[in-house]
Amino acid sequence: MALPSTGAQHYTLLLLPGLLSEIERLGLRQVIARSSLTASDISGLYFEAKTITRLLPDDLESIDPELWPDLVECVRILAMLVREVTREDLARTKRQAINQFLPRARHQVRDEVRRQLGEGNVDFRLAGMTRPRAGGEQAEETCIEAIRLERQRRYRTMMTLDPDLLGHHQAAIVEEARTYVAHQMGNPPEDFGALDLLIHLGDVLRVLLTAEQDGITDEDTAPPGHISVSNVVMGIGNLLYADELGLRGATAPADPGREACP
Repeated sequence: MALPSTGAQHYTLLLLPGLLSEIERLGLRQVIARSSLTASDISGLYFEAKTITRLLPDDLESIDPELWPDLVECVRILAMLVREVTREDLARTKRQAINQFLPRARHQVRDEVRRQLGEGNVDFRLAGMTRPRAGGEQAEETCIEAIRLERQRRYRTMMTLDPDLLGHHQAAIVEEARTYVAHQMGNPPEDFGALDLLIHLGDVLRVLLTAEQDGITDEDTAPPGHISVSNVVMGIGNLLYADELGLRGATAPADPGREACP
């Protein structure tokens, strides 16, 4: 296995303790109950990963290159364990997010349709999205379209955030994200879905950092408490490196205790 990219290495060092914390939050018994692996395999992997996390140096150059394949495999299996437990919760959260955002999304799309009408041109696909009664797929499409309409504005503000306000690994991930976004904006992809989400997260991160720097605590202006700098950076890292690290749809090895975690 080739070494992960530098950005993916930074992300792995952030993701490993994050996954362990998530397993602790869910409860090891709950993870074991819903997993396709045996209790002994999961327990062994979990405690080995905790030990490794404590011993790993923070500097990438201090980590033996031969350890990276095992570290990545360890992260893949831990991510699979968390995904098996939270799959239903994630689907429910997605539906809730779409329902909450849909009214504002329709309003944004409606404004765009009116602007196009004023110019003597209109996208009838957009016009159809403004109907108040729409199925689940069209509701999601409306939300995505509204995010796309904000792309340029969010892109400009994302590029103004200050990475110096972040930790070492976080700053490396965000800098790579900004480089990637700038390249993609100059070479538009056929599908903007992932790019739009990355830009959106970058803009949210800027708002969070500004709030922290200015010491904003007022409930009307401060970001929601469940949204943190750490969570947003991890979301950015997932978009950038999940495919490279094989985190999407990873399956358990035949012998996880032997193949993962050095």
